[in-house]
Amino acid sequence: MRIEATRHTPLLEWQTTGDHVFIRVDGVSIPENAYLFFRPFEDFINGIDTSVVKTAEVILRLEYMNSLSSKAFLDYVRHLNFNKQLKMRVIWEYYADDEEMREYGETFAEIVQMKFEYREVSPDERDRTLEG
Repeated sequence: MRIEATRHTPLLEWQTTGDHVFIRVDGVSIPENAYLFFRPFEDFINGIDTSVVKTAEVILRLEYMNSLSSKAFLDYVRHLNFNKQLKMRVIWEYYADDEEMREYGETFAEIVQMKFEYREVSPDERDRTLEG
């Protein structure tokens, strides 16, 4: 499933392949109604069958997010890790010119008590993302 990015919402992409879930969030996340925007994604997470799915990879590349988006992402990672008890790999990508976003990732990792991988991305990729 894929929900395309807009000026105010991130790209959301997720799929299940065998026993693995892949999730990617990329862009700006300041939806007017976060609960409504994230509903399809939340339904997917709640519907994961843990008798089949055992692992999850989550890639987060956020340029900016509001507090409701931040809370939602924290809740989703917690739910996958603690409630669904999936073996998690979280990759926090940040642009090389945005050290503050890396610090957000470190804070997220502390809050959810998980180890994240950090991947620095060239700011040139931001321009490619905006072009489509």
